[in-house]
Amino acid sequence: MARSPALKIRIYLHLVPILGVIPSLWTLYGSSETGSGGYGSSRHRDPVAAASGKGDADGVSEFAAKALENSQVRAASRLSVVMGVGCVSALALLGAGASTQASQLANLRFLMASSFVGSGYFIVSLVLMFRIAKDKSIRLPGVSQLSRRLPNR
Repeated sequence: MARSPALKIRIYLHLVPILGVIPSLWTLYGSSETGSGGYGSSRHRDPVAAASGKGDADGVSEFAAKALENSQVRAASRLSVVMGVGCVSALALLGAGASTQASQLANLRFLMASSFVGSGYFIVSLVLMFRIAKDKSIRLPGVSQLSRRLPNR
């Protein structure tokens, strides 16, 4: 299914390296009364009626489209949070390991590993953005399964 340009921009915002973690956390754990089409919005339709096909056809399709958009944004948000927290924690651990080494060679190895982790995070984020532009899935093996375990509010 093709994503609308507004949805793509919204997902891009969540996948921006480092800074995208903030709107992702807001989406996952923030206020539900933002008018994003969820249960707090004024255009709420009955989900049971929407799932069963009862009610007007336009309302059902609108509710289903909003639910699909919200699920895609939430999936991108969970992925962004897991990748961001993983990168920052790996950088902190590698930096701490580098500072405790007496040997300059061991220190250099930790710092090089740290640079690879940071560069890899940025490259994976950019690749995910290109995949969004091409209307492809943003699932990452292992990371997507881990991101589904994040608690929902």
